[in-house]
Amino acid sequence: MTFYVPGQQSVQTADLRACASLSPRAVWIDLVDPTREEELAVEAAIGQEVPTRDEMQALEPSSRLYQEGNVLFMTATLLARSDTSHPERTPLSFILTPERLVTVRYATPKALEVFTTRWASKPAEHDSAVKVFKGLVDAIVERLAEVLELTGDGVDQLSLEVLSDGTKEESATRRPRRPLQADFQRVLRRIGRHSDLASRARESVVSLSRLVSFFREVAKNDPRLTSANAHLKTVGDDLASLGDHATFLSSKVSFLLDATLGLINNEQNGIIKIVSVAAVVFLPPTLVASIYGMNFRHMPELGWRFGYPMALVLMLVSAILPYVVFRRKGWL
Repeated sequence: MTFYVPGQQSVQTADLRACASLSPRAVWIDLVDPTREEELAVEAAIGQEVPTRDEMQALEPSSRLYQEGNVLFMTATLLARSDTSHPERTPLSFILTPERLVTVRYATPKALEVFTTRWASKPAEHDSAVKVFKGLVDAIVERLAEVLELTGDGVDQLSLEVLSDGTKEESATRRPRRPLQADFQRVLRRIGRHSDLASRARESVVSLSRLVSFFREVAKNDPRLTSANAHLKTVGDDLASLGDHATFLSSKVSFLLDATLGLINNEQNGIIKIVSVAAVVFLPPTLVASIYGMNFRHMPELGWRFGYPMALVLMLVSAILPYVVFRRKGWL
């Protein structure tokens, strides 16, 4: 449990007895992976229920976004561990009362780390629950934008590798483009990671958009929240733009996957083509060698002085002739 009091540094404690004294002065209470005892202590201190993990993961909108009296209960699904090879989604619940904001989470998204750093540098700026809520939403949107931007850069770099024609293009501002390497498994893994990251980011954008829309609808009839409505309208527009960008990235990743699979098929077809041509080229010499390897008593060439050189020349000509024909027809 971490308690944030305006004008003071945050207080992190696991002492349940300290909850009763710190809660009345805090405008933000952050619960990270709370035990049932910690949930009950916070509930007793603020006079409101704290949603459990199962309730936070409910899919029904009525279970994730609702109002009880003058208290808002809002849960969004956020992207966590986006800078690792295994990004995941995690629920984050906001309990917004007139006096304070309570957040419940079971992971630490990068956005919350950024916002806590801002609080530590300027603890007096967020002196109300609504300001803390706005600051958290802004930090989350900024982080989603950063993740999508990094994903876009990665997709662009991957596109240069996959769609490169193998030539070196040098300019004053760009490094030479490298041709696609034979390690298709590595390329497919990178495509899968970008696809997973883009889809999870889009899921977070959609979830947060629903939360912002719910808050704005409630704020129309609540004078306490009216001041934040204009700001969150801008946030909603930003989220709509991020959603479109995430959809574009997903489409581009799908195109790169199709292109990579096409290159794999072309390479496999090229290998099969070479094997087929080699089989056709060596088939006539094999036929000649098989004929003269038969053990019949009466074969005219067996007693001929130049029979052996003739067979070698015949095998060589029968191998070269199909190769020349294939080359002229453009099959090689």
